Amino acid sequence: MPTTPRPTRHAGKTVLAVLTASAFLLTLAGSALKNTLQVYFLPITGDFGGSRSDLAWAVTLFSVATAVFSPLVGSVADRIGGARTLAVGSLLAGVALLGCALSGPLWLFIVIYSLVAALALTMLSYVPLGVFVDELFQDGRKGLVYALITNGGAVGFILLVPLWTWLGQWLTWRTVLGGVGVVFLVVLTPLALVVTRQSGRVTASAGQGAGTAETVAAPSFGSQLRMCLRSGELRLLGLAFVGCGFTMAFIDVHFVPFMSDHHMGDAVSSSAIALLGAFEIAGSLLAGWLCDRGHVKAVLVGAYVTRAVAMVLLVLTPSPAMALLFGTVFGLSYLASVIATSMWIARVLPVSVRGTAMGLVWMVHALGVALSSQFGAVMQDRTHSYVPIILSCAVLTAVSALTVLPAGSARPAAPVRKEDDDPSRPDLADTPAP
Repeated sequence: MPTTPRPTRHAGKTVLAVLTASAFLLTLAGSALKNTLQVYFLPITGDFGGSRSDLAWAVTLFSVATAVFSPLVGSVADRIGGARTLAVGSLLAGVALLGCALSGPLWLFIVIYSLVAALALTMLSYVPLGVFVDELFQDGRKGLVYALITNGGAVGFILLVPLWTWLGQWLTWRTVLGGVGVVFLVVLTPLALVVTRQSGRVTASAGQGAGTAETVAAPSFGSQLRMCLRSGELRLLGLAFVGCGFTMAFIDVHFVPFMSDHHMGDAVSSSAIALLGAFEIAGSLLAGWLCDRGHVKAVLVGAYVTRAVAMVLLVLTPSPAMALLFGTVFGLSYLASVIATSMWIARVLPVSVRGTAMGLVWMVHALGVALSSQFGAVMQDRTHSYVPIILSCAVLTAVSALTVLPAGSARPAAPVRKEDDDPSRPDLADTPAP
């Protein structure tokens, strides 16, 4: 387990800014693993000659694999650091995109996407990014910095989705995916290695300068899991996070086909998604700012309520104007729930298990994505309507808000000690949910 550094005292602001910007860029690029399939969902379906529910299995299994990988990646990040985890993810992303582009039968596409791409995205997204921010920032700015870095996905909505839509007029989906895969291997993986080296120097310098940093051996994976599962607050957060995943799958898989079913073309779809991305940025920065000031619970409950309202709006009157309004309202909540959940975890769990804890909540998030992906596709095939999945999203996010509402405010975690790895300690007994 690396030492807990305080580089904000010892490293120049420029270095930290460059590292933050680089992590943001990796996150932006990593969003291509999802939004390319989102944009090319119908062309890929037509190319392989299957139905929507056939291709939806790629997303469903992708989500299941993400669920399995998330706590494992979190544990890895706790051990090797967030930056190294991002570097491995960049390499795997290039391999996955090239593999999908070159795949012949549909089953091979599904295997590559649901295993390699799922592992790559897990290593490029919220879990290792949380560890990355935890390593580099110890001065109360974690929420805002985490919001800035994770907004790479939002900028992906704004920049990449219109780009894929435009390129789809001239190039096949295979050419686009293959080209992005090459960029990952040739450009982004070397960048991730530079980030790893520089962040390592920053944390090492901080540890030496502090002089009092204590090196703590990482608990075993089993001990990490036990420590996490004994936290009642973490269980509540995970249960509520199912609603977050369920609704995100609607955006990732069903939103563009829903727009197409209601005769809203690429221009409306791209505009709605761009608005979603723009307000995702605004909402996440506000959420990070509020979380840094102690309003974690209010942000989380508000995010779930806002998302439930957005789903109700969409089902009322499917029209271009309503789609744009939906993108605005939903966007405000899109990352707010993620940031508030992550900041809550950072406050109530020891540093040696925070990556694992984030991995666990993302595991249940991914299961929500898998359920929504397949349920929405099957219901559309049978009823020719996305109303059932939209109403289900509204209900689940309302339940998520009610789940978090009785919980107490996030309390700071006690400093981790070596004996935290001992599951027989009485103070590691089951922590009741507040």
